[in-house]
Amino acid sequence: MLWSPAMDGGSAASQKPLARLLAYMRLAPGAYVLGGILTLLYAAFFQLIPLSIRAIVAAFENAPDAVGRGILWLVAASLCLALARLFSRIVMFNIGRQIEFRIRNDYFAHLQSLPQSFYLAHRTGDLMSRAVNDINSIRMFLGMGLLNLLQTPVLFAGALIVLLPVDATLTFWALAPFPLFVLITRHYSRYMFQANLAGQEQLGKVSTVVQENASGALVVKAYDLSNLERERFEDQNQELFRRMMRVGVMQTTMFASVSLVPSLSAAVVLWLGGQRVQTGQLGAEDLWLFWGLIGMLTFPTMMLGFVVSITQRGLAALERLGAVLDIVPSIRDREDVADVSDIGGRVEFRNLTFTYPGSYVPALKGIDLAVEAGSTVGIVGPVGSGKTTLVSLVPRLLEVDDDSILIDGVDLNRMPVHLLRSSIAMVPQDSFLFSISVAENIRYGVPDAALEEVRRAAARAQVEREIDEFEDGFDTVVGERGVTLSGGQRQRVALARAMILRPSILILDDSLSSVDHGTEEAILGDLEGRRRGRTCFIVAHRISAVRHADQIVVLENGRITERGTHRELVELGGFYARLHHRQELLSELAIGDGGAAVPEPASGVRAPAASGQQRLPLGEPS
Repeated sequence: MLWSPAMDGGSAASQKPLARLLAYMRLAPGAYVLGGILTLLYAAFFQLIPLSIRAIVAAFENAPDAVGRGILWLVAASLCLALARLFSRIVMFNIGRQIEFRIRNDYFAHLQSLPQSFYLAHRTGDLMSRAVNDINSIRMFLGMGLLNLLQTPVLFAGALIVLLPVDATLTFWALAPFPLFVLITRHYSRYMFQANLAGQEQLGKVSTVVQENASGALVVKAYDLSNLERERFEDQNQELFRRMMRVGVMQTTMFASVSLVPSLSAAVVLWLGGQRVQTGQLGAEDLWLFWGLIGMLTFPTMMLGFVVSITQRGLAALERLGAVLDIVPSIRDREDVADVSDIGGRVEFRNLTFTYPGSYVPALKGIDLAVEAGSTVGIVGPVGSGKTTLVSLVPRLLEVDDDSILIDGVDLNRMPVHLLRSSIAMVPQDSFLFSISVAENIRYGVPDAALEEVRRAAARAQVEREIDEFEDGFDTVVGERGVTLSGGQRQRVALARAMILRPSILILDDSLSSVDHGTEEAILGDLEGRRRGRTCFIVAHRISAVRHADQIVVLENGRITERGTHRELVELGGFYARLHHRQELLSELAIGDGGAAVPEPASGVRAPAASGQQRLPLGEPS
């Protein structure tokens, strides 16, 4: 793995954009030296072109036989100039590509290190825009921008060296308009930075709208809101158009202003130089030299106007990128990391209170719970009671206070992050699948797992038979987020992905909600026989999923209101007992109606009534 500045612990503090860029540029000193040498060669051959023209003009007047030789020198100088230009651009542009490659890798690696709270506060489309558009702007600055920033001053220095010995006075007046370029660019650059920054931020918002609509296409179509979303996109796109037009007007005005500089210089050369030729103070061939060299400096000067725009855009991109790269991961191995080689699986919550960033209402309050290694705990409760939040804290996906969660008696925050997460298999509510084959999704945590292991995991998740029925079997590509699979199939593939592992702690976060009762029983029966020595957290709305747990806790409004075994909680007569009786009643009604037993609904959600039956209110019974 290549070293890069983002890997340096000292880079955790906020860096200025140019300081960060210089840190990357220092990684390729040899390439910059070679680029500098080629730039000097280019500048030398650049001066040879007007000098050769001067020699040819002089030969026409004094030595006609030397004209042919002068033309050969001109052709040779032109070829050398072209080669120096070609290779200097190859070297400098390659440097830009290499640094772009490193920055993009570092940006992605940094995103991987950030906690879940970061993603809750940032839009996906904006993060994607920074990874693509902003880093492309940095590459343009490092390639074409940096090349011209280095090359143009060298060309002007070379012109001074060539012209001063010929006629110092004419040289002064010929180059006098060029400092106007500095004043023009300084004036516009102050506004262009902010304009480019505003444009790139708006581009991130446009990317967010596109990303949300691509991911939520089914919802948009189901609610027939295509026109509304189109209007939303057009509003954001109109704002992007307005901001980028402002940048474009600035660029055009600046280019037009900059283009006047060489024109003024050429006018000075013709006027003052012509007078000096007439008075015999300057030879005609020298006037050709001035005219040719000033003409050749026209394009580099105008390019500097373009380079100023690229530079401001690149600096704005660096600032946007730095806003993410400067975030110090709040979840990482601490200096006092515990010396732990494996995890047994005992989990203890001690007076745990957790509040999401930006919220003033705690999601969890005063949680005290001990889960012995190898035991199973079931977690039930109404929607929004904090069940998912509680189990998400175990693999340290969110930040918690010190000593509020202990793993095998060790503070969760002192656990090595890699060891902790590699010892936990979690099947979240959102059964996310990658746009790869079914087999690759299942072996995601064990990339070298054989197909036989993949099939065994799929069989345990009760999905092997259905996968075999696909045209390409386990090689079937599931599409983005697994859209080609049903909800139940996605859940079972995600479950198989966890089952192929050998974790110390298994977390099932309502991961059987989309499967039928019979499939659920088969999966839970398999888990029951294989969970020895493995701590299990089962979050569920169905009583059948947790009734065999060693202990069950009920969460309401972020607090544990009931705890015990299934029998104890049923006898207690609280929320759990009411939920149990209601689900038993629904099951009996479905069977009595002659249909198959329907999956029990989540608490607080209405279920469709069986044929010929009146709908029953499923709110919590009094």
